Amino acid sequence: MKNAMGVELSDSERTLVDSYQGLVRLLKDGKDLAPFERRNAMKAVAALWQVVNGLDLDPGNLYEIGV
Repeated sequence: MKNAMGVELSDSERTLVDSYQGLVRLLKDGKDLAPFERRNAMKAVAALWQVVNGLDLDPGNLYEIGV
């Protein structure tokens, strides 16, 4: 996976991006989450958004998933 500058991401960076994308998918599709689970997942997504943005990737808009 390459970022916007064409730099290849390391395995650790890819794992962080995969974590972010997985949580976003969960929040979009996971209708069976308890309120505390959803709230904590949104906090984790907000933190990982900073990482993905810092890697020069387009993390999307947090408002699309209700964060």
